[in-house]
Amino acid sequence: MKKMLAVTTALALTASMGMTAFAAEAELPSADVAEEGYDFYKDAVSYNDLREDLGKVPKLDKEITIGFATKTFENEFWRMEKDGAEAAGKAFQDAGYKLTMDVRGAQTETDEEGQLTLLMDMVNKKYDAILVSGISEANLVPGMEAAIEAGIDLTTVMDAFTPYATTTVGAWHYQAGVQGAEWIYNKIGKEGKVACITGLSQATAAQARTKGFNDFFEDKDKIEVVAVQNGDWDRQKAYDITETLLQQYPDLAGIYCNNDTMAMGALEAVVASDSECVIVGTDGTSEATESIKAGELDATVDFFPNKMAEIAVEMQIRKLAGEELPKVIYAPQSIRDKDNVDKSFEEIFGYDYSPEFE
Repeated sequence: MKKMLAVTTALALTASMGMTAFAAEAELPSADVAEEGYDFYKDAVSYNDLREDLGKVPKLDKEITIGFATKTFENEFWRMEKDGAEAAGKAFQDAGYKLTMDVRGAQTETDEEGQLTLLMDMVNKKYDAILVSGISEANLVPGMEAAIEAGIDLTTVMDAFTPYATTTVGAWHYQAGVQGAEWIYNKIGKEGKVACITGLSQATAAQARTKGFNDFFEDKDKIEVVAVQNGDWDRQKAYDITETLLQQYPDLAGIYCNNDTMAMGALEAVVASDSECVIVGTDGTSEATESIKAGELDATVDFFPNKMAEIAVEMQIRKLAGEELPKVIYAPQSIRDKDNVDKSFEEIFGYDYSPEFE
């Protein structure tokens, strides 16, 4: 199994702040990942490499139910995750697996209590395994503790890394920041003023993406990072920040945004000001890719959320079948711009995701 190149820097995680006495009394499944940092875990692997070592998915004769407690479907990214998980469930059902998938999302981006309630319902119904994408690093802790006590295996998908899960399948957030910064660097001719609009300051994904952006430009003498400002994942805030930045720096050459929602807001401000500033987002939402096709948004770091969720379901079933998997699996991600936005997943990565069954 090939390992990802280890990153030597460390990023402080906030997940441990939400742990209760339960965590202090027990060795949590991914405690070592929490200590090193999800984005810097030395034993992390990319799915692109892991797939070379995976055989066929083992057959399960018993009936199984897998839950997915995720974020609000008001956000297109999480709707895409939902679609991917349900598509994976159907593929396994068609292959003869007696699988039931229950995918539920919080009502809003901040519905932490509601998300915990739906997780607890899955635990109380004694699901065989549960995928989780917490709104924060702490809001699902009581439910995850209850799951562990009930012998229910957990897999984190994408956001809010938790040491309670035996495996995390998600983006390599630090590398996404590097990818976005590098694309801007080459696009603007390797010199000029750039800025970053970040997500929620307490979100580890936002922290890691921003760190990747800053680290890339640290030794680029002809680049000036003029601003790193919190947009809180919000489109209007990103618009307002960009509008102000363009007034302060009319020659601003590029902006990297921690998600596509903010990138679209930043783009609207660029268009309104008739600026030539390039905008790069993160996530790979259909709005972003359609905007790229239309010649509007410059690029996004695509996390292929549908495929990520499909991979997460496969990994969870492999664990239920007794396979031992890496604790951190980075799902496929790639820059999407006008040169490859019309290409398929298979054309970009050289393979089509389609698990084989025993």
